[in-house]
Amino acid sequence: MTLKLPKRYITFLAICMVAGPFIWLVLTEDGQRRSDLFLLHLLGHRPFNLAVANLLPEVDEEALLAQFSRIEFACDDQPRSFGDRRCAAKIGSFNGVPARSAELFWNNGQLKAVRIDYRGRWHHILLEELKQRYGPPRRDSIGSGVVLAWRFDGGMLLVPEALVADEPPVLMWVSGQG
Repeated sequence: MTLKLPKRYITFLAICMVAGPFIWLVLTEDGQRRSDLFLLHLLGHRPFNLAVANLLPEVDEEALLAQFSRIEFACDDQPRSFGDRRCAAKIGSFNGVPARSAELFWNNGQLKAVRIDYRGRWHHILLEELKQRYGPPRRDSIGSGVVLAWRFDGGMLLVPEALVADEPPVLMWVSGQG
């Protein structure tokens, strides 16, 4: 049995196969985010997929950085508000959301804080991903804004509910131990 498709139908299918993915990448939010992630990866920016809920103050610096051996962390010893040792790196994404940098802070060998500078365009996607993964957050008023907080065994994850124009979009995990 020979099945012959009309030439117009074949042409239509070929156009759909070429135009469909392009339209998805350019016109949909998910496609644009994935395009950003792909371009950041091509430019050498590595993903930093960190299980925030599993972070504990006892996490060893060497062990944590070894898990992300493809990311070039630069560490220095200098007193800061979060600790006496900081490791920082440029990253491409944080758990599937385009990001700029990650900073890890230790004090006396204890992990005290993790700061992620992500791209503000994807703020609502980050919030939805966090709500889906960790459930509804606690809402705390700080000044004129609201901070969303998720409590875990080892600490607390903090994200602003709405971005402030002059401040960089930042996600923070802070140790529960003082």
